[in-house]
Amino acid sequence: MSFLVVMFKEIIDNLRDRQTLFYALLFGPVLLPLLLGGSLVASFNQLSIDFDEIHTLSVVNHEAAPNLVEFLFSNNIDVIDAPDNVEQSLRFGDSAVVLEIPDDFAESLRNAVPAPLTLHVNSADKESTKEARRIRAIINVYEQTLNSLRLQHRGIDPATFNSLQVVENDVSNDGASGQLLASILPFLFIMSMVMGGYYLAIDTTAGERERHSLEPLLSLPVSRSAIVYGKYGATLCFVTLSGMLTALSIYLLFKVFSVELLNGQIRFDGATLTRAFLLASPLLFFISALLITVSAITRSTKEAQTYLGLMMIIPMAPFFVLQFLNVQSTTSTMPYPMLSQYQLLESVVLGNAIPWHHIVLSVVGTLIGAALLLMLASKLYTRERILD
Repeated sequence: MSFLVVMFKEIIDNLRDRQTLFYALLFGPVLLPLLLGGSLVASFNQLSIDFDEIHTLSVVNHEAAPNLVEFLFSNNIDVIDAPDNVEQSLRFGDSAVVLEIPDDFAESLRNAVPAPLTLHVNSADKESTKEARRIRAIINVYEQTLNSLRLQHRGIDPATFNSLQVVENDVSNDGASGQLLASILPFLFIMSMVMGGYYLAIDTTAGERERHSLEPLLSLPVSRSAIVYGKYGATLCFVTLSGMLTALSIYLLFKVFSVELLNGQIRFDGATLTRAFLLASPLLFFISALLITVSAITRSTKEAQTYLGLMMIIPMAPFFVLQFLNVQSTTSTMPYPMLSQYQLLESVVLGNAIPWHHIVLSVVGTLIGAALLLMLASKLYTRERILD
């Protein structure tokens, strides 16, 4: 039970450290999901277009194209008179886009020549760009309708000009964009876990060595393995708390700012996040052991920060590997810590079925890795060099 005394001692000491609390309870669990998840929600709100939503469109000379105005109205676009100064209105955000119809629009249509239209856009304004995409999509449909009517009027079947009919059948449930979105959850989980125990692991080894408080601790009638387990337990508590708070913050983020991701295929509800946390839970032990081991190797706080800073590449690596390389979820990839959790959590978010033996291999491989790292840390603590 001596390791529990060491564990509670480390927890109490680090609860007084504002830097540790910031990264364990605020940066990883709250700010990181808010930055990445918030930007994700904002980007989807910007890219997605709801054609059922009623919008207004400022039109110059709308009397010249009554049929076009009627078509816009049938597609939930209410036409209003354009402002006198179009450019100023766009630059100051009074109008999102302005459509200008020339006087010879109807005459051009009658003469079967391309009828000119000018769409005034402020590309520096995201709302203007989004609204321009909506208007262009509707006008393209109007153009295709006119083209078909022209051909039919001349007794030509419009299908005559369709030499090929290519139908693309995407058998995936998510697509490339879905794969990227699904990778956000494991990335946030793993990064927050690392940040949760980052400064505690540094302080409990390199920090105590610099403060010369490690030698009195090692001189106590307590086995060095118990000291390692106590420090490991304290780190594990902070890593676990950071992971749980991350799951809660992601749930609240997508609860408050609800957004339909890929027609509901991407899910961040309570059941999904609970299942994801359980599948990622073996990483709590692995990451804690990794942090303790790296800290035990270093001799100073500065050196520990350098090593652990470089170690941040490890949780980022699977995220980028899975985006650029086609690494399938197979039996051979499941024993690898972090990589298997990335693949499992992606499947959870996408609602894909997960073979039970994949879960077993992931848990066993990750726990074995954690045990080996913890054994290495214990061995490092048995050396007198730990005090240098």
